[in-house]
Amino acid sequence: DALPNCAWMALAIMTPSLPPTSFGVKTGLALSLHYGPEADPADMSVSLGMRSGIYAGGWMDFHILPHFALGYEILYVQKGSLEKITIYRMENEFGEMEQLAKPAFINVKYYMDYLEMPVLFKVKAINQPKWTLGLVAGTAMGLRVNGDHELVGRVYIPDGDDFEEVIVTDASNLEYANIFDFSFVTGGNLALRSKLPLEFEYRFTLGWDYLEMPTYVGFAPATLRNQSYYLGINWKF
Repeated sequence: DALPNCAWMALAIMTPSLPPTSFGVKTGLALSLHYGPEADPADMSVSLGMRSGIYAGGWMDFHILPHFALGYEILYVQKGSLEKITIYRMENEFGEMEQLAKPAFINVKYYMDYLEMPVLFKVKAINQPKWTLGLVAGTAMGLRVNGDHELVGRVYIPDGDDFEEVIVTDASNLEYANIFDFSFVTGGNLALRSKLPLEFEYRFTLGWDYLEMPTYVGFAPATLRNQSYYLGINWKF
């Protein structure tokens, strides 16, 4: 029996063992907005507002080293923005920028929900008896699963000594906007060593793709990027 036992030992030595894993679920608040190339202040001014949403999903970590892990996640994330635009000049039929007699005001809402799949490097930066501070960095691919674009504006047309107010509206489900979004990810987490395996996290995601977002029918789309802040809690099974 010695020979078979030696064979099993040799096979165990030659077979690489899988790294230990941990997994769980997470959820929290997602604060999102859009940013893009700065417009000429003589043409328009833009006031950006955040969309308050949620994120939720599951995660799995492969612990390569005692203080280093490779993390995979799949999340449902609500992103978007609210924008208030004041327009001072517009292009006329000759392709020239023409000053409006009275500025136009436009409110735009972009709501976009993604199935987001981050791949992350996780490092334990500070390891204390009662708590651990970690850092994360990586990338994420997002697949848009829902979209909603609404525009409501007021345009003023000269009418003698006064102005006629014209209400303009537009809406879509973002069917022509990019369906994929790719992001840089960075952040940190604080894990408490207690009876409840909780971890508090902060996450920042910044899109590197420009998204072609619709504006008003007949007008060129706006080139914008996603930017989000996540604040949440992780549960470890």
